[in-house]
Amino acid sequence: MTSSPNDLIKFLRRLRTVRDFTSDPVPEAALADILEVGRWTGSASNRQPTEIIVVRDLEVRQKLNAVGASTAARAALVLVIVTPGDAARFELEVFDEGLLAERLQLAAAAHGLGSGITTLKGDGPDVAKALLGIPLEKRVRCVISVGVADQAAIKAKPKRPEPRKPMSDFAHFEKY
Repeated sequence: MTSSPNDLIKFLRRLRTVRDFTSDPVPEAALADILEVGRWTGSASNRQPTEIIVVRDLEVRQKLNAVGASTAARAALVLVIVTPGDAARFELEVFDEGLLAERLQLAAAAHGLGSGITTLKGDGPDVAKALLGIPLEKRVRCVISVGVADQAAIKAKPKRPEPRKPMSDFAHFEKY
């Protein structure tokens, strides 16, 4: 590996949710890499239960936006994560979904793209299933918006301090 640990840690700490995007498309090679990273993301018992639907259609993204995917209409595309919907494996599916979501974001960032995780609210999962032809038994909640970050819009927003709790409140050694 050519990057130093410090470079990699800096990259990981720099990952932020992006809510403002330009109208530029996501390059196909970048999307292919993002999906490949997703395909190779670990999962509980290596079951590889997740699937992704890539949605570029603006009308569909606007409908997803209306039910909780709050940045879907602004991004170039969204990645809708689908899990089997097995009630007996609910916790594992949620874990796999979260792991996959962050890996997709990191892959997007590696290509200089912005991304943000949103969650479908209320009847959002049912709306998404109907819009995207997802079988009823499947679970869908997580939507990742991906696109070119609109740096001008981001810089124009008022700066909020990013307070982080002290390490002593975050990490506990040996006991709580």
